[in-house]
Amino acid sequence: MQSDTTRSADTAVAARAVARDRAAGVRGPTRLGTALGAATGVVLLAATAAIASGNVIAGLPAGPGTDVGIPAAAVPAADHTAVCPAPPRLVESVGDGDGDGADPEFGPASAGARTTVSGVVLSDLGATVTGSGLLPVGGEEPLALIREFATGDSPDVPAGSGEDGLTDRVAGVTRGVAVDAPTVLRAQAQGGLTPAAAATATYTAADGDLRGLAATACQVPSSDFWLLGAATTVGQSSVLTLTNPTGTPAEVSLELFGPDGPLVAAGTRGRLVAPGETRRIVLAGLAGNQERVAVRVRSDGGRVSGVIQQSVLRGLTPGGVELLSPSAPAGLTQVVPGVVVQDAATARRIREQEGYGAASPALQVLVPGSSDAVLDIQVSGPAGEVDLPGGGVVTAAAGSVTSVPLDALPEGNYTVAVTSDVSVVAAARVTRGIDDGEPVDLAGAPAAARLGSDHVVALAEGVDTALVLGAPDGRGEITLTPVQADGVLGEPVVIGIAGGTSVTVPSSSVGRSPVAVIVDATGDPVYGAQVMTLPGDRSGISVAGIPAGATGPQSIPVDLGY
Repeated sequence: MQSDTTRSADTAVAARAVARDRAAGVRGPTRLGTALGAATGVVLLAATAAIASGNVIAGLPAGPGTDVGIPAAAVPAADHTAVCPAPPRLVESVGDGDGDGADPEFGPASAGARTTVSGVVLSDLGATVTGSGLLPVGGEEPLALIREFATGDSPDVPAGSGEDGLTDRVAGVTRGVAVDAPTVLRAQAQGGLTPAAAATATYTAADGDLRGLAATACQVPSSDFWLLGAATTVGQSSVLTLTNPTGTPAEVSLELFGPDGPLVAAGTRGRLVAPGETRRIVLAGLAGNQERVAVRVRSDGGRVSGVIQQSVLRGLTPGGVELLSPSAPAGLTQVVPGVVVQDAATARRIREQEGYGAASPALQVLVPGSSDAVLDIQVSGPAGEVDLPGGGVVTAAAGSVTSVPLDALPEGNYTVAVTSDVSVVAAARVTRGIDDGEPVDLAGAPAAARLGSDHVVALAEGVDTALVLGAPDGRGEITLTPVQADGVLGEPVVIGIAGGTSVTVPSSSVGRSPVAVIVDATGDPVYGAQVMTLPGDRSGISVAGIPAGATGPQSIPVDLGY
């Protein structure tokens, strides 16, 4: 049992952490008193049911002054649900003219534009793949069925082996499903656990104003997330796309930040996204003529997914398209893997063209709180740490989005770590071109969470793919297991990553034509991203985060008192 001194020290540390988060305007789990687990409506219902049935109270001693262990109510495992966003569309009009960016009208990107979704679901150790498939948002008829959906409850205990007593794992795979609307990869809970699964949506267009490559990992819906990398200056188009895959209406509120501080606009509160609905919001109607825009999305009721369709048009020349996905939550440390810097000579020729000054790599850092941030920026490349001009120490103003140029870096793929004295959010924006006078493409690299076990990466189809993995400190080890199109898992590849370095692993070096990769990390923290480029002499580029790994059974501590 902890002593009073130890408990007081722990409480003081937790109190300071809460104070820092509140100063930054960050809402998080309560750190004082009893720790709360992942609280959802399901969790609360489970806890209430446990208390009502007497299962929690029955085990409590009646005598006063007796130490009582904190009871916990088990949380039922949820299905894996990941939303793949709507394909990029051209903005034909902003809509009703009320200035809030709502109800825009869209047209097709081009006659040759194509969007596909590929998904993967891992089996249990008994080689059984759970009921799963790709469905339209709000629909019940699968666009692609991986395994038949079960109608009853899943077993309470996961299979630890097959009927022969041996352990084995396979995967269910769906590949290259053409889509023209938002979709959901759904995989049923299995053995009391949420299965490991992932999907990637890939958009390509060889012509039109939205020429380029845009890809994103399909998202598990959330009630609070951050998006960086948008811009609304002349020639830049930013469209926030929100999708509610749940059966509960979502009331969404937006907070916007620009280079000079928070952006106040009408229409940012109480936007309703009905069950199964997707809403598009043109950010220029809320925050026009901004070089940098960050958005915080919070919802009450149903959870939502969100991306920003960012595109550039310089005169009549397409300047790229990307689906900007959420960054890691605000914190004192942010790590951005997959920052791609092309060769200096080509990049210089592109930037020196009129109107191309912003076509260069840059780190963007948002300080959402009321205190300025002192940033210590570490750049890890293939050969180790690379110094930024000024030593990598930058002061970022409170409430604003600060840009840190990265064009001084030599050619390569990097992992950028940001350490701050107050909570921040980060992402990077990069570009890729073939030569001056030719169209360029852009990509957004979001900050990532530390890698753990059973991360599934569905590799984008029809493009060159690679994993960029970085360890800012210490030494990490990564195991990459390829998944073939028939669901068979190949031989694992083990890679050591020294602190302060980034490693680029082409998918072709992991196995023969893999369609997915399972990522497991041990040792010191390692972060990763999937980097995609169009083959040949085309400028297309996109960066997608690695989805969260598998989670075990969860419970919620129940604090009983009166």
